[in-house]
Amino acid sequence: MLHLTCIDACCQSLLALAGSSLAFNGPAPVLHGSRAATVNMAVEDLVGGINDPIFGGTPEGKIWDPLGLGADESALYRRRVVEIKHGRICMIAFLGMTIGPNELIAPSHALLAPSLDLHFDDIPGGIAALDYLPAAGAFQIIALVGVHELTINKQDYTKVPGEIPTFLGFKPEDPAVFKEKQLKELKNGRLAMIAVLGELMAQKVSGMGTYEQLGAIYDSTPLPPIADLLPF
Repeated sequence: MLHLTCIDACCQSLLALAGSSLAFNGPAPVLHGSRAATVNMAVEDLVGGINDPIFGGTPEGKIWDPLGLGADESALYRRRVVEIKHGRICMIAFLGMTIGPNELIAPSHALLAPSLDLHFDDIPGGIAALDYLPAAGAFQIIALVGVHELTINKQDYTKVPGEIPTFLGFKPEDPAVFKEKQLKELKNGRLAMIAVLGELMAQKVSGMGTYEQLGAIYDSTPLPPIADLLPF
């Protein structure tokens, strides 16, 4: 169901999280209990925080936090876990939005919902797919995400935010290399969240998919047709 870009990409991303062990936080959080609410973390502990003035803070060693979200140390750990998870989901979702549209991969005519006589090629790509998604399909996606959240992707609050069980060995042994990769994941995840939100809003407003928008932009510019630019 690659053409169900917005839905399927997010679902696939949650499965892909099982293979990622990169976290944003350097030192381990201070654990005072087994519940998430009892895990305290200071802003100083965060990758990209005051200990990284070039990347995350100001030259004076302060961070930009106008809403004071970092003041509550008991909630900061949970917020960083959620940020990591959303960033990972959006990185995979953006990948799905670029390789899954109908313009690249034509869906088959197989039945998706026999009771509704709904075929795969009846469903458009992008955010418009939500209007065609059967209730049973939505339930299956929600159930799969829920099971994944409670099993493979369940956060261990004795470890750094975002670190989950994995067998792929993505976590480097060198602390300096690990911190560098943490920072890269942090930046890429934040960028992906903005990119996915922007693309979904553009699809909703324009009524066009990803490549339909690109085609419309190209057609509106004084450039020769793409066919004339190809060497074959």
